[in-house]
Amino acid sequence: MAAVRAVLSDPRFSRAETRRLGISTAGAAIFEQEGILDLDPPEHSRLRRLVAAAFSARRIRELRPRIQEITGELIDGLRAATPPADLNPALCLPLPIAVICEILGVPYTDRDQFRGWSERVMATGAFSSGEAMEALIALAGYMSGLIAAKRDEPDGSLLTALIAARDDEDRLSEEELLLLSISLLVAGHETTANMIGMGLVALLDHPDQLAALRANPELAPAAVDEVLRLVPLGIHPDSGLVRATTSDVELEGVTIPAHCVVRASTAAANLDPAEFPDPGRIDLTRVSSGHVAFGHGPHHCLGAQLARLEMDVAFTSLLAAFPDLRLAVPVTDLAYKDGMLVTGLASLPVAW
Repeated sequence: MAAVRAVLSDPRFSRAETRRLGISTAGAAIFEQEGILDLDPPEHSRLRRLVAAAFSARRIRELRPRIQEITGELIDGLRAATPPADLNPALCLPLPIAVICEILGVPYTDRDQFRGWSERVMATGAFSSGEAMEALIALAGYMSGLIAAKRDEPDGSLLTALIAARDDEDRLSEEELLLLSISLLVAGHETTANMIGMGLVALLDHPDQLAALRANPELAPAAVDEVLRLVPLGIHPDSGLVRATTSDVELEGVTIPAHCVVRASTAAANLDPAEFPDPGRIDLTRVSSGHVAFGHGPHHCLGAQLARLEMDVAFTSLLAAFPDLRLAVPVTDLAYKDGMLVTGLASLPVAW
């Protein structure tokens, strides 16, 4: 854990140097253009500050009632279904899409359109490189049109605030505005949607821990952090966490020469027995908030608190609405999507 935190926080381990060396950090089209993840401070800090207020702890707390409302509406739809039902289209996916749409100012009615593009630009093999690039071009065109529309009719959305930072304050370029907007839309739902599903599976597959959460919903924040710690999100869990040294660096007694590539394994760090005794066991009484599932240092995930809140509300609302919620198939029969940067279930059939 200490070594991973050092690599992710020490400025001598650089993201920009990785890009300069031509090292691919992930095989997805979303990373074709240099974006915020490829920058080091102070350039990275400049862009991060533009969106930080929308994801502050205070702002996220204020979103809870609305997230609860959206979740309640989705659960009402689920109640009307005949079990078994697939939780992916019923809750796991539409919840984070609806939330990021409201934050960013993207019409929720366009979700089917941009969801298809998002899936392709996050693919590492599920779609051809041509399909992925076509999707990226289409997504850029869609977002460019939305930016133009909000220039004509500003609103209180994050996208309008970013446009003002571009037009009125000259704090980012037009290209940065476009790439940042695309990144927020895609990252704002892809990872959380998959973690809601896989987190639920982890809980449903451990009846003792599920019973503890049912009996005491106040355990929800601990449950969220424990499944985040235990369940790796990516097929390549360390995608995006590659760094390159800008000078010789000594790390835990080993000298790493300048211009060497280092991969920080957050999945391994989260199973460090020195940090988390009996690390392979799910335990909702464990203090696991020190995990690095959201990264560490300057590139710590901006939406971490939002993702935690969405998972918290999803878990507690589902268990309250469906006291007998259970997997409709054995856990070993669950199928996962292939060829995607972010691991996710192909479907999540449940019964009640």
